[in-house]
Amino acid sequence: MSTVPHLEGVLSADEVVQSGAAIAALQVDSGMIPWFVGGHCDPWNHVETAMALDVAGFHDEAERAYEWLVDTQRADGSWWNYYLPDGTVEEAKLDTNVCAYVATGVWHHWLCTWDRGFVDHLWPTVERALEWVLGMLKDDGTPLWAR
Repeated sequence: MSTVPHLEGVLSADEVVQSGAAIAALQVDSGMIPWFVGGHCDPWNHVETAMALDVAGFHDEAERAYEWLVDTQRADGSWWNYYLPDGTVEEAKLDTNVCAYVATGVWHHWLCTWDRGFVDHLWPTVERALEWVLGMLKDDGTPLWAR
């Protein structure tokens, strides 16, 4: 994506950039983006905020957000449901929806940047996440939501 989008009469490109700057201001040193200053983060909403950063042109900050996912991914490919800014786990629940969403974010980052190298770097993380989700399928093929 070469330009910041806008929606005539609803949201200007400047307002998109301002929104991106507000999200980037929340990002902590680890790359995590909490819901609010000092708040928790869940990987699904974290991906959403990384996608918003890309739309607003904050690609470096988006990449830091994805690196946080690389750094916090569990050995089995999953992530806990909620993390605090200091890195502690707030809720030790595993959710297939939360864990699968990294694939959407990495695809979106590719569409915004065309950076194949970064996609290649993130691909093992995406594969492990999706393998974990596929391991949560029931006999009828539907995934368990959480455990």
